[in-house]
Amino acid sequence: MRYISTMLLALVAVFAIACSDDDTNAPQAQEFIAADADFADFTAWSQTITPRKGPDPAGLIGGAHNSGDTSLTRRVFVSDANASRDSYGHYPLGTRLVKEVRAADGSVAVVTAMVKRGGSFNSSNRNWEWFMLNADGTIIDRGANLLGGACNACHAQSASKDYVFTK
Repeated sequence: MRYISTMLLALVAVFAIACSDDDTNAPQAQEFIAADADFADFTAWSQTITPRKGPDPAGLIGGAHNSGDTSLTRRVFVSDANASRDSYGHYPLGTRLVKEVRAADGSVAVVTAMVKRGGSFNSSNRNWEWFMLNADGTIIDRGANLLGGACNACHAQSASKDYVFTK
């Protein structure tokens, strides 16, 4: 009887350990949380398109990014030019895209960015986080519902391309 009690106690202990909440071997959803340093020197990154003067090349984005102003020049930068999309056309975790819009006099009018954050962040919009940046790349504002959800709504028009309008 003592043997059975000992075995039962050991079995209960093994079961309790296996079911504990502190399982360090459990797979964790990976997440990339961007900081100011992750946008530093973004103008040295590869450009996804040649600089374009005139209306926004995406053509679908209404008033965002000063899309109708033909005097502005737009440049789009990607953090890793070799970042290849997976078999579903999705960008890898940590991909950063920055759009810089400059006025005719060369001053920066607006800088926006999107980051593939991953994890469970903004999962209904392929895990992208949206940003407003200063000209030096420091973060002004960020979030899943930036500008009242306008970023999600607009970029959803390009859902088949992982919410990205550029190449």
